[in-house]
Amino acid sequence: MMDYFDHFQNIEDFLQGFKNKSENLSAVAAFTLHMKLATNETNVTLLTMNSPKHVIGNIILITAYAVLMCISLFGNSIVCYVIMRNRRMYTVTNFFIANMAVSDLFVTCCNVPFNIARYMLDEWPFGDFICHLMNFSLMISVYVSTFTLTAIALDRQYVLLYPLKPRISKRTGLIILLMIWVISFLLSLPYGIYTEVEEVNFISTSVKRCRSVFPEPKAEFEMTLTLTTTIIQYFIPLTIIGFSYGRIVRKLWRRTHLGAVTHAQQRFQNRAKRKSIKLLIIVVVVFALCWMPLNLYHILTDFHPDTSVFRYNSTAFFVFHWIAISSTCYNPFVYCWMNESFRKEVKSRVDVCFKSRHSSRQGILSRCDFLHRCRLKTMSKILRSSSTFSTIPYSNKSYRDSPEKSKDDIPLYETSQTVVYDLSNVSAD
Repeated sequence: MMDYFDHFQNIEDFLQGFKNKSENLSAVAAFTLHMKLATNETNVTLLTMNSPKHVIGNIILITAYAVLMCISLFGNSIVCYVIMRNRRMYTVTNFFIANMAVSDLFVTCCNVPFNIARYMLDEWPFGDFICHLMNFSLMISVYVSTFTLTAIALDRQYVLLYPLKPRISKRTGLIILLMIWVISFLLSLPYGIYTEVEEVNFISTSVKRCRSVFPEPKAEFEMTLTLTTTIIQYFIPLTIIGFSYGRIVRKLWRRTHLGAVTHAQQRFQNRAKRKSIKLLIIVVVVFALCWMPLNLYHILTDFHPDTSVFRYNSTAFFVFHWIAISSTCYNPFVYCWMNESFRKEVKSRVDVCFKSRHSSRQGILSRCDFLHRCRLKTMSKILRSSSTFSTIPYSNKSYRDSPEKSKDDIPLYETSQTVVYDLSNVSAD
């Protein structure tokens, strides 16, 4: 009986030991699962970096941003060049447009390239300064562009609705632009101060990433900053722009024709009226559609930070970011290229550029022709003095048969006056 109980006791000890080992294994498995869930967000990019899907995404992203940068650089550079080179375009409205073009160039050069690198690379390689500059340049450019759009809308409303009142002077316009930059700088400071390179530790390695690091309480601070930015940068300017252009559209729609006009004149005025109204509607719609997705994304990110779509470098962010930054491409065309006087000025500048290049090229060719003529005349004098015309391989048989002809009869060029005229132009330049 004792042997039986001893055997039973051994079995009971074995089962208890197995139970303890099972609990230990479960604890290890639970800890491993917890670590995997905790690092799932940061490991997701590392695990898929070399996948074909990720490579295709990189190609699409680089192509989309490259097209955006080329169009933005080309359009905004031409806007700045044309306004700066023509003193007749030194008006308050054109100052506002040039200021908006400068801010668009700033965000195109200082934000877009580093955002591409941020998407493609798991680790931030550019250091602290570029990390601070990336978000700060984006926000200050967004504020400057948005406030400038609002200033343009208010200026147009003032000019059209109150035509008898004095217009804003250039001095006042420059003061307004300075205030816009100062206010934008102050509002953008939190995004530059609270952004830094943070080292993220994994189980086997660690990487450096450029992230927003807000003070405690982090969640409340981030939500307050996001809501404040969205209201100041999006909702208030959109309301002012929509209200101002709405008043302008109402004024244009109710405007009657003064005096006796023909049917053709009436049609022309109606067509110009519809074109102006269409342009104003395009301005409001483009601004609203470009910035709405990114603002909504940031709001949802703060209120639902655990959602998987809001990862560090999620595709959703870069799609919305591209749509928002694409406004830098639309602004030159909406505000300038659809303006007939601006198009004429661009055309005149291009014509002057091509004409100067053409005249310079013609002058160089004319100078070469003149030197060639001089060399031929010198050779002719030497050969005539030595009386060896029979050895000269001229293709003109009449000249070879008549060595008594004067040097002026040599068939060199028939446009000697043109050559002298071109040379004078070159020397004058």
